[in-house]
Amino acid sequence: MLNLLRADRIKLQGGRKFWSVAMIMLVLPFFQLLNSISKDHYQGGLHLQVDQVINGATGVLMPLKSNLLILLIFCAFISFYIGEEFQSGTIRNALSLGVSRLKYYSTKLVIACELTLGAVILVTGLSMIGFGSVYGFGEVAGVDNYGQYFWLVALTLFLLIFSVVAVYVEISFMLQSVGVAMMWSFIFTIAMGFIPGIFQKFDGLKSLTWWFSESYLFYTSFTTPDVLNLVPKMITVSVVTILIASGIGYAVFNRSDIK
Repeated sequence: MLNLLRADRIKLQGGRKFWSVAMIMLVLPFFQLLNSISKDHYQGGLHLQVDQVINGATGVLMPLKSNLLILLIFCAFISFYIGEEFQSGTIRNALSLGVSRLKYYSTKLVIACELTLGAVILVTGLSMIGFGSVYGFGEVAGVDNYGQYFWLVALTLFLLIFSVVAVYVEISFMLQSVGVAMMWSFIFTIAMGFIPGIFQKFDGLKSLTWWFSESYLFYTSFTTPDVLNLVPKMITVSVVTILIASGIGYAVFNRSDIK
């Protein structure tokens, strides 16, 4: 599996798609910074509850603020990354050399995890530097222990985002086509943003709302210290989602006929 990981990393680094994603993640924090500077100038200030990122300290929330864009970028990237191997027949070569389907699936999942982690670190770090240089490092209102807040929020946001990316991996292995996988991954992303909100309208379904990772990304405020009380639940939901998505994705892939 280590050889597979090494080969995949080399292949990614030599491809345009990887560098395109890296460039977007590199530019994203500065685009958001310019947008905030413009808003600050024309609307007379930034507000934590609305803008989320208003100084260096709140830069840790940039993956949350930009979560939909990040997810859509990974939606397209994962669909190409995995789907092209089915369509080009590359996967048959690997399997014919004795690579087990479990190792193959696990390799793609680990690479997706590494890319998600890299994106979160890059976006967070550049946001803290950029906003810190313009607005000062500052603080997060009501947070006494910033170190604890930073690490718990950063870890939680990474897991929430990766849990959705793990579903993209599942969909790509199930559908084995770039176009179809991208379409259904997009539908999943948008649907999971709206369906939990619909659950809130029915008393019997309200509890289901918070068993979707995107519910926390779209409907939870991370700008108050109270969010730390939700960290255990968010981590649990993320891990459960990753395990279920990976289990289903591998089971379907293991039974599929690779043409």
